[in-house]
Amino acid sequence: SFKVVITGEGADEILGGYDIFKEMAIRRFWARFPNSQLRPLLLGRLYPEIGQLNQGNNAFLMAFFKKNLEDTQLPYYSHLIRWANTARNQRFLAQEQTAPLRLAEEQVPLPDHFAQWSGLAQAQYLEMTTFLSPYLLAAQGDRVAMAHSVEGRFPFLDYRVIEFCNRLPDRMKLHGLTEKWLMRQIARKYLPAEIGARRKRPYRAPIQHSFFGTAGAKFEYVRELLAEEAVIRSGLFNPRAVGQLVNKAVSGALLSENDNMALAGILSTQLVDQQFVRNHTGRRETLRPTDRVKVVNLSAKENVS
Repeated sequence: SFKVVITGEGADEILGGYDIFKEMAIRRFWARFPNSQLRPLLLGRLYPEIGQLNQGNNAFLMAFFKKNLEDTQLPYYSHLIRWANTARNQRFLAQEQTAPLRLAEEQVPLPDHFAQWSGLAQAQYLEMTTFLSPYLLAAQGDRVAMAHSVEGRFPFLDYRVIEFCNRLPDRMKLHGLTEKWLMRQIARKYLPAEIGARRKRPYRAPIQHSFFGTAGAKFEYVRELLAEEAVIRSGLFNPRAVGQLVNKAVSGALLSENDNMALAGILSTQLVDQQFVRNHTGRRETLRPTDRVKVVNLSAKENVS
């Protein structure tokens, strides 16, 4: 017999489960009356796990999410804020590594009639094309499973399930601000209310605390990989920017969401460079700069929604 793992990848994408879909809906709702003081209050219901966005500071929330608020005609409207925030982490790259990078908007091919799709459908397509397929299924799914000889099965990615969900009206996926509404209705028949009705919770790692808090004090390799000489040796990152990030983490100051993503990406890439590039004679010369940049981009991505 063959043991397999059944996993739920794809359910959030096809049934509107991520907070980025709620963010898009609230911003479009707010954009109809951009001077409204009440509509942006709905933003307080987003991303409760991200402390910087949930400290009762409505002015900060409004300023953060108001960027490009009225540009609802843009095809990438739903993802503009996320991509702009992620792009800020390019400051950690060495100058020669930034040349091959392109904006996300330049890399996402859009289907015919994309402009006629609903806002939710557009956001779902972008999430599947930029996150589900190239990252979630590859890095966190197949790559991890096959490294341990585990077969994964993804029932929500059955083409018939996807075709069915694509024919559903938006309200059966994102009902107001209730995500995966249709699935919740089905779950009511089989699960206790405290499970079927509870809010979706992302899986999150305490990155800063793990590597620089009390729990991470014993990980000497972290400081070695992020030391200035190690960063200069790899040639992938800006040693001054990395040094500032490390000093901030060591001081105990709370890192922002972007800084935590950068820390995980830089540390992972430095480790890959040491273990699989420098420790293999002759291998370094066969890598092109663009190949190494792809490693950086992959490691720095994190699911925060």
